[in-house]
Amino acid sequence: MGRPRGPAHRRLLRHRAGPHPGATGGPSFRARRIALPPQSIPEAKGAGAGPPLRLAASLILISPEPVLRVLWVHRSEANPFLGGFHSFPGGRMSPEDGPTDGEDALELAMLRCAVRETFEETGIFVGVQGPKPDRAAQRALREQVLNGNAEFWPSIERIGLSLDRSAFRMSGRWVTPHFSRARFDTMFFVAELGQAEAPDVWPGELSSGEWIEPDRALKLWEEDRVTLAMPTLYAIRVIAEGTHDLSARLRAVPEANAVPSRHVILHPGIVMVPLRTETLAPATHTNAAVIGDGEVVVIDPGTADPSELKSLYEVVDAATAGGGKVAAVLLTHRHKDHVSGADAVRGRYGAPVWGHPLVSDRVPLDRELKEGDMVELTGPHPRRVLALHTPGHSRSHLAFFEERSRTLCAGDLVSTLGTVVVDPPDGNMGDYMRSLERIKQLKATVLIPGHGPPSRGVDHLLAALLEHRRMRESRILKSLEAGPMTEELLREEVYRDTPGAPPALAARTLEAHLERLVEEGRIRREPGRVMLAT
Repeated sequence: MGRPRGPAHRRLLRHRAGPHPGATGGPSFRARRIALPPQSIPEAKGAGAGPPLRLAASLILISPEPVLRVLWVHRSEANPFLGGFHSFPGGRMSPEDGPTDGEDALELAMLRCAVRETFEETGIFVGVQGPKPDRAAQRALREQVLNGNAEFWPSIERIGLSLDRSAFRMSGRWVTPHFSRARFDTMFFVAELGQAEAPDVWPGELSSGEWIEPDRALKLWEEDRVTLAMPTLYAIRVIAEGTHDLSARLRAVPEANAVPSRHVILHPGIVMVPLRTETLAPATHTNAAVIGDGEVVVIDPGTADPSELKSLYEVVDAATAGGGKVAAVLLTHRHKDHVSGADAVRGRYGAPVWGHPLVSDRVPLDRELKEGDMVELTGPHPRRVLALHTPGHSRSHLAFFEERSRTLCAGDLVSTLGTVVVDPPDGNMGDYMRSLERIKQLKATVLIPGHGPPSRGVDHLLAALLEHRRMRESRILKSLEAGPMTEELLREEVYRDTPGAPPALAARTLEAHLERLVEEGRIRREPGRVMLAT
């Protein structure tokens, strides 16, 4: 019926703490029927623990007739948070949702948030007591709320409506992992609609919404046609097993009880594992990746810290437990926050380490990779990983493109936390921009960046990165129209819009831009000053 069959994500979605006491049947029956996430390895708190959490709420709407369906929405690919992913309706709390002091008050405010956000995003009016306004009045209210001319709860309370709290069940609390720049503490609620009301999504943060059978949703995911937010993937798998004791079953894992997950499942056999590394701010983590669910490759294990590698090993062990193996460790480039764990992974799994020849000064290589090399991986979901030489951030840089899912492991070609440092002589801005233009042609649908959250809005992101670099060069040329300048004054002028930029990094990036503009014959450099070429 389209439920995941491969061993890797089955094991990654298994509840190791035992079945929920409210479930029916014996232990083996429960383990077979409910595939649940693993207990996450808690990450150390303290300095650098990540951005502060913002309160949010989400609503899981199900409709049992004529067949069991669930409402999901497709996030706009331009959305900076989980762009292009499918999820449930929801969003950030607003002051109108109510006070949050005390456990019951917080849950009530979160519920009001979920109801309000569902109305704003889909037009579905759910869980209120009293005669509902007609469709025209609902649409008018929605327009007023979205335009900032009215607040949802005061507006419906004025016409005698109130929240029917009994229509909902709290069904989990998921916390965004530490690696993300935007982090949310999101409470999930379940509600059942006897008749599924068609969603009316107005393009913006979302691009569409629909009611879908859980098995159909899982089949689309299984075929690499959609990418699901982790709570969505988990919840749909649980709902596909039936709606009995649903709220308790949805809460039956640590991740649904505010324990951040240490990995992100993007497709069957494609898992991103953020590892805390010695990297440059604003990043605190480097994204390793495990591709395959029989034979696998491990990409960019960037730390030798055993406590961090433990979360990577958990994913690798699950992927290879059915008799598979680690075919290779692949390195995107030579920087230490991407290679420091390569020897540890090689030693644990007896796997060869492969990378660009210039990586060998940091890590002994068992094979030197070149443009066009292909790694074919067998398993329930066969994968093909193509190596692409993408210099710019480093002359040693490779990107890895999984062809079947169109997933791009971009290394430090792309960060979703900000711009990438291009530091000559190893970095070259001309090469970097050509590499960005080149990978645009791949039409990748999923991006695993070197740092930051994954994204399905790959084209939007690459276009924005190129536009940013062109903007910087336009500022350089505009500044020089007034006459020659010292590099220090030029840097101050060009980076006036980013006063918090570290001066040393800004100076190195400016150097990369100047080298490119000299190569193109657009500027000249003399000792102590820079000027237009004309």
